[in-house]
Amino acid sequence: MATQVRYEKKEKVGYITIYEEVERRPCTLDWDSLAMLEDAIAKIRQDEEVRAVVLQSASPKSFVVGANIKVLETLNAENIMDWVKNGHRIFNQLQQLPVPVIARVESYALGGGLELAMACDMIIASEEARFAQPEAGLGVMPGWGGSYRLANLVGINRAKEMFFRGCQIDARQAYEWGLVNHVFAKDKMDEGIHGILEDIMKNDKKVLHLTKEIINIHRQPGIGQNVCEEANTSSVCMASPSTLKRLENFFAQRKK
Repeated sequence: MATQVRYEKKEKVGYITIYEEVERRPCTLDWDSLAMLEDAIAKIRQDEEVRAVVLQSASPKSFVVGANIKVLETLNAENIMDWVKNGHRIFNQLQQLPVPVIARVESYALGGGLELAMACDMIIASEEARFAQPEAGLGVMPGWGGSYRLANLVGINRAKEMFFRGCQIDARQAYEWGLVNHVFAKDKMDEGIHGILEDIMKNDKKVLHLTKEIINIHRQPGIGQNVCEEANTSSVCMASPSTLKRLENFFAQRKK
């Protein structure tokens, strides 16, 4: 079974939970899970009671580790542009929600999973969390806003290092670089996030909405342009013989 997305509201907080029906598998994203995420975002936008959102994973193995391998196997230079644009559209909807959105990351946030977390307003990590943009190893581009969101958070040189090396960084390094807001021990995550939510609830909802809007406009003025750039460069990558060979080797290793 593929990764699922569940939405529920508790005491004016919306919880988007990503989970894998087969527990031993990490959470990934495909067309269906993205559609479920978009549906959850629409419910939040329509609910005036919601004051904050927590995006989390129920999987002990991962937050989200990127695209589902079955999707990767179907992508080519033509259809990858639709895949990239669809992810951008939904992640931008998440970013534009009128309330604070917290990504709760307790394990691996890799590739599209890190891009999903960065579309939130804050990333709260457990000490076991790991982060990476490893796309270049497969010969593909970060396709869902990673090329500009990561640089905005950690700075241009550190973003380049993460892209160029593809290595994972741990939660403490991510905190030092400015990628995550707080790091808690795994058994203190509930308490830590509850404290942040309590602070949010004390403040005026409309003011928080307007402040978020202004910060996003000034921090990320070229969202529309970035969609086109990442879609076009993704198409160029998928037409490369080097990329096709890397993907072929990756699929063969996974099947073993």
